[in-house]
Amino acid sequence: MSGQAKDYPVPDRSGFEPNKHRADPVMPEGDLGQGDGLLPDGRPYLVEAWYSEGATYLTIFFSALDLEEATTAELLELLTQFLVDARVPGKWRTPSRVHPRVITDSAGEPMYTVTFVVGEPEF
Repeated sequence: MSGQAKDYPVPDRSGFEPNKHRADPVMPEGDLGQGDGLLPDGRPYLVEAWYSEGATYLTIFFSALDLEEATTAELLELLTQFLVDARVPGKWRTPSRVHPRVITDSAGEPMYTVTFVVGEPEF
């Protein structure tokens, strides 16, 4: 995961249609917003905040180039500063059970998608 600075593609979510807020009293859901920035290795990321079934999530998208063989631990190390800056509590700095995984973004680039639960339901 080390090496010289390199230009990595910016995640392209232009084909994604945000979920409208659904104020269902049993299962509210919807997208809350998005942001972007750079990871420590100069890799651009896009983050989306959303909620479903009472929990709040952050999903981070970033280029999978040069990270094809990365372990979950290595990916978490790369994301540590983002998680600190986003004030994600330590207890929630573990990806959800289906992440990380690689997807193809709207520009045809391989991107990691890593989702974290950052707020639990208040029942």
